[in-house]
Amino acid sequence: MDKMQSFCTHIRAALACYEDMPPEGQTKARLYVTRKAESVRRLLDAANCPGGELAGELAGELLQKMQRLDDDSVI
Repeated sequence: MDKMQSFCTHIRAALACYEDMPPEGQTKARLYVTRKAESVRRLLDAANCPGGELAGELAGELLQKMQRLDDDSVI
């Protein structure tokens, strides 16, 4: 499965869950996504700077962690 197909599959599932959440849960989910997106942006920006190899490695690790379905780390 390519990355785009995998993304589409996961985002459809996430949106279906989001729609079933009560308003409080939707608020928490939006905050979680906003926080994680900002973290990834900062790491990728750092990775693109000269000498940013370590940040690039950290960005890769963060993306892998975000892909895991670990209920303990959610929100």
